[in-house]
Amino acid sequence: MTQSHAVQQTCFLCGGPLQPYLASVNDHVTGEHFGILRCSQCGIGVTDPLPQDLAPYYCAYYGGRHGFTAAFRAKQRLGLVRKKTKGRTGRNLLDVGCGEGTFLLAAREEGWIPSGTEMNPDPARTLGLEVFTELAAFQSTREFDCITMWHSLEHLRNPLEAFQFIHRLLKPDGWLFVAVPDAGGWQARSFGQHWLHLDVPRHLYHYGRRSLRLLHERGGFQVRDERHQELEYDVLGWSQSALNRMFPTRNLFFRQLTGKAQGTPSVEQAANWLLAPALSALALPSTWLGAAFKRGGTLIFVSQKS
Repeated sequence: MTQSHAVQQTCFLCGGPLQPYLASVNDHVTGEHFGILRCSQCGIGVTDPLPQDLAPYYCAYYGGRHGFTAAFRAKQRLGLVRKKTKGRTGRNLLDVGCGEGTFLLAAREEGWIPSGTEMNPDPARTLGLEVFTELAAFQSTREFDCITMWHSLEHLRNPLEAFQFIHRLLKPDGWLFVAVPDAGGWQARSFGQHWLHLDVPRHLYHYGRRSLRLLHERGGFQVRDERHQELEYDVLGWSQSALNRMFPTRNLFFRQLTGKAQGTPSVEQAANWLLAPALSALALPSTWLGAAFKRGGTLIFVSQKS
């Protein structure tokens, strides 16, 4: 078992007290259980305890994680970037937590000069991309016109420190794009410990609108726009979370989609395959309503330096 340490009982963002929120959330990779504390003032959630070494929890994380939706998602994200940067290309773009490099490849094809960071940089490097393990590698190299954090912020151990560093890397007229699961949305509140996007302990912090906005303000950014949906994240969030309530194996349908469901009973796998399409269809109205009422499963902030 990986050594862990207890969470400090005050919020790093606002100094408010952290109180018990969810007592037992299962990690589908290791089978360990973690709790989640929540700040009574800004609402941020904190995984408890925090493992000192996170590497063992990422052993099954890489390799086809987003399956057939990866190219679609990269296209959608580039569309948002293009709209906000007014078609600016031929300039520097940094993707923090770039995974296997799908978004960076799409950005390069559109004319950006892409770079990235990732805990395991090898998959992206094999595609000819410039990827380092730490943000500090870019400290004295250049400034960036655009920095993106597509579902990577919740993985960072020191988010405020990262935001302050990103502030220094970004040009005065540059743009920052941040996407996280919305821990204050309808999905999170409906499913509690069964919510797919808790993903403990890889998700160290759990953000809602108030806490994410406070992080931007303390990091020196002004939010220009916010969105409340990423279609496949939100639909799967509804359907897989419902399945998590119904079956003992956590996130089984998601693991089936990514080819990592080995070792689970065939009857349970068949039941998931049968139920998931119907649940996903039923999830579409909830996804649209959640976005309309700013209570979706995903939260996207677009910002610039204050």
